[in-house]
Amino acid sequence: MYSKALKDLSAGFQLSHVWIYQAYHEISAKYKRTVLGSVWIAGSMVFTSLAFAIVFGAIFNQSLQDNLPYIMGGLMSYGLIAAALTEGPDIYLSNGGIISNHAYPFTYFNFEWSFKNLLLFGHNLVVFEITLVLLQRLVVPHWSVVIGLPFIMVNLFTWGGLASLIASRYRDLRFLMPYLSQLLMFITPVTYHASIMTGVRHNIVDYNPIFPFVEMIRAPLLGYPMPLQYWPMAIGVTLVGMALWFVFFSIFRKRIAFWI
Repeated sequence: MYSKALKDLSAGFQLSHVWIYQAYHEISAKYKRTVLGSVWIAGSMVFTSLAFAIVFGAIFNQSLQDNLPYIMGGLMSYGLIAAALTEGPDIYLSNGGIISNHAYPFTYFNFEWSFKNLLLFGHNLVVFEITLVLLQRLVVPHWSVVIGLPFIMVNLFTWGGLASLIASRYRDLRFLMPYLSQLLMFITPVTYHASIMTGVRHNIVDYNPIFPFVEMIRAPLLGYPMPLQYWPMAIGVTLVGMALWFVFFSIFRKRIAFWI
């Protein structure tokens, strides 16, 4: 049982030349014959960040130059992480026709989806750096981003894969998870600073499993490392996600084709 899951994982990874091309093609085809092309990917993130920066800047008396990079980095990081909730449940369901007619490893679809989200993050990152230049806030990213990004991609693969596995059996999950993502965004310091949460409210930060991953990317992009106190939770969530995904995938791998 477990050996077949490992073989599926290995076979999916060995098809990297296929899922890398497919992920790129899926993004490029969507914006074919448009003037700005894939620049539109970052449009929502830019305008949402600007709106939050203007409103929260007025409330907390913060300048746009200081607030916009923080919020944009937060939304960009959260968007990558929350894809496990918003898009993860559809990984297998959206590829039902291929799964039913072709003998691809199931993990192939996890790899393709994860890499597609990495490409989307790359588009946002370019626009983020351009924004820092325009605001005269350009900094050299902290080296810890090299550790943080692979950490997040592992979690994206495992938690997104777990969500897709469960949603293949219980279809309501694909509609529930986006609402959960919206709720988590507002209780996570994505668009506001964690320092404003004082007293008992600071537990929202201390025990929030999403916040360490947001800071894991945002903090290095703004030039400083994520506080060490958040690393234990990030490591714990990663290990739990890997264990749960591997166990559930090993047990229910054979049933995926019938569920979809």
